Amino acid sequence: MSRKPKCIIVTGRPGSGKTTLARTLGARLWMPVISRDEIKEGYVNTYGIKHDQLPDDTNGLVSNLFFEIVNYYLVNNISVVIEAAFQHNVWEPRIPKIRELGSTWIVVCSANDVVATKRHLQRGLERPEREFYHGDTRVAHYRKTGEVLSPSSYLTPNFDVPTIMVSTDGEYVPSVDEILKQIQSSDTKSNQEMSL
Repeated sequence: MSRKPKCIIVTGRPGSGKTTLARTLGARLWMPVISRDEIKEGYVNTYGIKHDQLPDDTNGLVSNLFFEIVNYYLVNNISVVIEAAFQHNVWEPRIPKIRELGSTWIVVCSANDVVATKRHLQRGLERPEREFYHGDTRVAHYRKTGEVLSPSSYLTPNFDVPTIMVSTDGEYVPSVDEILKQIQSSDTKSNQEMSL
């Protein structure tokens, strides 16, 4: 029986709740979660110097490694949940390979500007060491001035791939159970097609 591994892409702007949702889906689907931010933290940790002091190409190197790891999992038939705040233009050259290797879903976390900004700021204030690993300039600006900067624009990934838009302002809409039902329904269809 030939069946592709699944790749569930969880994305959205900073503060949209994607990390929490990715971990929840990973636990419920019994899949590992690959986080681009965690790879970045490991990279910065190795050098032991602040993110801002690393070479300019650090983010590019980490992003390339993230996609190499994702593809390696899929090539080896490991279904995976992946999580990163990439905008459309970063995902665009990578989606064809991911689709070739895996049965792909995109889950876009969406929170209104006020909620996303508050979450992003709160996370940075609760874990000040985060600035060392990620260089969160909006958090640094708030610490210095008390001013909350407007969120940067975010271009949502938009591909011909099954996509679920999830409002994360409060309770998830659709709920986690409904998200899982949609993802798992594609498994049922695949199995039926293979048995024909």
